Amino acid sequence: MPGLQAPVVYMPAEMCYLDEVAPLVRVDLKYCGSDNFVGRPIDGYTGGRRAILRKDTALALKKASELLAKEGLGLLVWDAYRPARALKDFYAWSKTSDDSTKATFYPNISKREIYENRYIGLVSEHSWGVAVDLTIIHLNTGKELDMGGRHDLLDVSSATRSPLITEQQRANRLKLRDVMDAAGLRNYSKEWWHYFLKEKGTCYSYDFPLNDTMQKR
Repeated sequence: MPGLQAPVVYMPAEMCYLDEVAPLVRVDLKYCGSDNFVGRPIDGYTGGRRAILRKDTALALKKASELLAKEGLGLLVWDAYRPARALKDFYAWSKTSDDSTKATFYPNISKREIYENRYIGLVSEHSWGVAVDLTIIHLNTGKELDMGGRHDLLDVSSATRSPLITEQQRANRLKLRDVMDAAGLRNYSKEWWHYFLKEKGTCYSYDFPLNDTMQKR
């Protein structure tokens, strides 16, 4: 109706836009589009493309990006804060017969095994704002270092120390691990791209959808 204003969307005070804290970090949120294991935008991601994190996690990424910048390298984030509704969307998708993304994202396992093998869970540190999926890039070109596999390749070859990749690819994964460790983030060993804050403190699961113009409460 004429005269009605859109509702104001608020961000919890402890959360922030990553670009406001760590401007060197580049972002390409995969769940905003179709380049992901579901093959479409995910519930909770359709309202924005700016990465959101708890502020202490964003500060840790700032530190990691500054360490890498000394070598002409940087970070590219594929996922950060993940609304809890997205996890419900993943699970609903896992119960369908749609296997259109299987060859690219889970070629050697079934949808059931995605959960059994703990690539995805019903809860996630992402929903707490303390986890990120990311890789290393060259700052001057934006080209990614060769990690021997893409983001969200749900496969044993995605383990950080997988023997199924080359020595250089493993060295690149370990380079990411070492710089993130120095910044206060720990790797999930089954996924070379997934990191979470070591000292998480009290955590809450959030479900507000992404929006690029949120105000703080």
